[in-house]
Amino acid sequence: GTVRSIGVCNFNVTMLRKAIEEIGAPIACHQIEYHAFLDQSKMLNYLREKGIPLVAYAPLAQGTAASDPVLQGIGVKHGATAAQVALAWLLEQDGVAVIPKAQHRESQKSNLDALAVKLDDDDRHAIAVLPKDHRFVNPPFAPEWDA
Repeated sequence: GTVRSIGVCNFNVTMLRKAIEEIGAPIACHQIEYHAFLDQSKMLNYLREKGIPLVAYAPLAQGTAASDPVLQGIGVKHGATAAQVALAWLLEQDGVAVIPKAQHRESQKSNLDALAVKLDDDDRHAIAVLPKDHRFVNPPFAPEWDA
């Protein structure tokens, strides 16, 4: 009776459903790998239905976002970097928080500057058609991920 809520990480929908419906765990957030190259729509839809925020780790796809030509092109259009575009795409989604890793002050500032990037429908479409099957964090003990 002393825990008000908990955060979970790397659950699939089945595991999350069990935690919520069978155990009755008060879930405050769910942290999973999420970026422009990985479809998490099934999980995101479930989380939205339950009012649980998604916390996106590895939002820059282990550095892949910075060198992606599509994201770079969108960045040129907006006077931004490809990484800022990737972060802006995540940040504009309802119920999504983003935690990019950044050790250096310049990278931290650049990540914050992503808040000023305003994507348009053409940008969103270009990102939507990127391959969405690139998972970078997949240890041998991981659950069976949702497709």
